[in-house]
Order: sequence, then C-alpha cells, then structure tokens
Amino acid sequence: MLVKINGIYTSKNTVKVTQLDIDDYGSIIPLRELELNISADEAILQTLQHSSYAAIFTAEDCQSTIILATGMTLDELNEEKSRTIDKASKSSK
Repeated sequence: MLVKINGIYTSKNTVKVTQLDIDDYGSIIPLRELELNISADEAILQTLQHSSYAAIFTAEDCQSTIILATGMTLDELNEEKSRTIDKASKSSK
C-alpha cells in the first residue's frame, strides 16, 4: 500500500498515514486516513521517520500492523506516477 506519513507516535508504537492511489492520469488520490501499528522491528520505525511517503506491507493476519516499509522520495513517487501513466496508455491501445 502506498501511503503519505502524517505522524509517528513512538510511545504508542503507531503511525498515522493517508492511503494513496495513483489513477491512470498520474494523479495522486487520497483514499483514507489510517492509524497503523508498527511491528517491533526498529528498521521500520527508522524508515518511516525519515520518509514522507512509503510503500508498506501489513501482516496477513492483522491488516493494521506494518511488517515491512520502504521509504519513497518525491522523485521516486513521480517515477511511480509515470509508470502508472505508461501502463494505462499501453493497456488502452
């Protein structure tokens, strides 16, 4: 899931995020606000603290617990938008 990080609460081990989607025209669409738990992995916390955007994966049995996070820069987000536009234009031909 692609998210914008809104706030990290280390005392509660949670993070507030906005779930995002990218439409066929490259527009970023906010879907919903979520408060997710951060697993005990310190690397996840560090990744979220140093990123504005992230691709996150949640536990299969508990969709509200982050088990993996990859930070994204604004350039990487724009690259993802370009890939989405390219893929949409190829599928419409």
